[in-house]
Amino acid sequence: MRNRIAAIAAACTFALTVSAGPALAQSGNRPGHGNHHPSPVTEVASRLISPLKVAFGPRGSLLVAESFAGQLSSFSASGAKTTLVNAPGQEIAGVSYANGTTYYFNNDQGAGPEPGAELLPARLMAMDHGGNIRQIADLSVFEGQNNPDGSTVYGVRDAAPECLAQAPYLQALGEVFSHPYASAPASNGVYVADAGANALLHVSDSGRVKLVRALPAEPVVIDAAFVAIATEMGMAVPECMMGLNYYSQAVPTDVEVNGQWLYYTVLPGVPGEALGQGKAYRTNLNSGTTQLLAQGLLAPTGIAVDRTNNVYVAQLFGDGVSVLKNGKATNVLPAAMVSDVEISGTTMAALTNALNEQTGGSLVRMGLR
Repeated sequence: MRNRIAAIAAACTFALTVSAGPALAQSGNRPGHGNHHPSPVTEVASRLISPLKVAFGPRGSLLVAESFAGQLSSFSASGAKTTLVNAPGQEIAGVSYANGTTYYFNNDQGAGPEPGAELLPARLMAMDHGGNIRQIADLSVFEGQNNPDGSTVYGVRDAAPECLAQAPYLQALGEVFSHPYASAPASNGVYVADAGANALLHVSDSGRVKLVRALPAEPVVIDAAFVAIATEMGMAVPECMMGLNYYSQAVPTDVEVNGQWLYYTVLPGVPGEALGQGKAYRTNLNSGTTQLLAQGLLAPTGIAVDRTNNVYVAQLFGDGVSVLKNGKATNVLPAAMVSDVEISGTTMAALTNALNEQTGGSLVRMGLR
């Protein structure tokens, strides 16, 4: 039932072989906008270790969190690398930048057999233009005191008692677990996607943490494809559960602020991420109204909004970066294992081959037309 994003790596082999998931864009899944050809793609850096988040930094630089390597780096337009943070054994995640400050997470990694088995420090850090670093908040403290999804029933809710007794591990309440994974600076602080808490949070500059939205569980139908992946992961599913909904943890994987809207992607927790059940949403920060932008996405782990309010998503198990139009996703950057996308002006940055252990990942840049 654990939902740490690191579990994506373990599920990657299964997801890449699944063909039963929904088509990414149904009728509109083709490169480019309309009849235009895609813009050329420039590789800025290669052989990166688990590059999971990217941000536009100062003076035209690009910031990359090589998460499992414990590094945060800056790359110039020519690809020259400067290491900003080197913390072996830590997870460096969720890099973002605004107004001279670089934000990132420094998360402790447990030594236990299962990610999320214990509540560990999950620090939101800030680095100023001179390289001075301070801790803004430890998100695990808020999680330990509040546990926003603590009363949420995950797994199978509607099975008869005798059916559930055959697989009691397919139902549980939300655990006390913090894993901040993405950040988005705003004028009044930083918005955080906490993939352990299954919640969107706001952290003020002084470190005050408040809940913006606890994400409701995402229903996934238990069918043959579900059972096949669950079995590969060691989760036996009894026949009596076929056709029921499995309420997966709604794991937020990216967050973006645009005006009064908070955009975010959701990856249903194990085993939902391998079934093409990902979604993109936006929530109005004034009214709280939430709108579904797209569904049927293959492990969406990045979201970005351009200056004309077009929404782009990166799909780790899909065919690259797509733009969302009327609920459909149209591919604009064909690539494998794209873990994140960011946009500044007319330039898109993305991380490709993020989980490829043989070649390493790449940082690429592309102009938008």
